[in-house]
Amino acid sequence: MAMNNQRGIHQNRMQGMTLIEVLVALVIVAVALSAAIRSVNAGALNTDYLKQKSFAHWVAMNEVAEQQAVELKGGGASNEWTEAEMAGHTWHINAKAVVTDDKSVLRVETSVYRERGDKSALANVVSFVGIRP
Repeated sequence: MAMNNQRGIHQNRMQGMTLIEVLVALVIVAVALSAAIRSVNAGALNTDYLKQKSFAHWVAMNEVAEQQAVELKGGGASNEWTEAEMAGHTWHINAKAVVTDDKSVLRVETSVYRERGDKSALANVVSFVGIRP
């Protein structure tokens, strides 16, 4: 009879989880959720950055098209800042013109910044523009 009682007690203990097992399971779930949240946040930040780079490239290409549409007058090197509106934001454009070996062609480096004081440009485009004497 004593043997049956010991089996019954042993079986009751094996049915549930201990408090330590529950806490370990909660820690594992918390770490997994934390990693998932970081991953989603990084994806959202990357998407916004790529959107800004796309807009900046469009602004740069618009500036290049304007430079090529308007025949530039001959002259030396220049460094000009302008602004353009796109997607509800004012973009800051720096166009550096450098004289090439061919005096009728300027090399224009167009850089677009989100803010004027930014250290690095979101978009850089190099174009060659014919000038008239």
